Amino acid sequence: MPRYLYVVSRRDPALFEFLKARFADDENVEVILDRRADPAPPGPAPPVERRVRAEVAEEIRVRSYAVITLL
Repeated sequence: MPRYLYVVSRRDPALFEFLKARFADDENVEVILDRRADPAPPGPAPPVERRVRAEVAEEIRVRSYAVITLL
């Protein structure tokens, strides 16, 4: 059975708390806050963030969360 990882924007703590409570009893779902740093200001390029997945980053930006299926 697949597992699901909800990554929630740090800017939406209420959504994080809601999803944590909603899936508290579901062993196939984990809810975490996005641990990546906010985008750097203009200037020299920052070090490459190895965990960045463009589609996930866009979902978090637009919807405040992303769901990743873990097989």
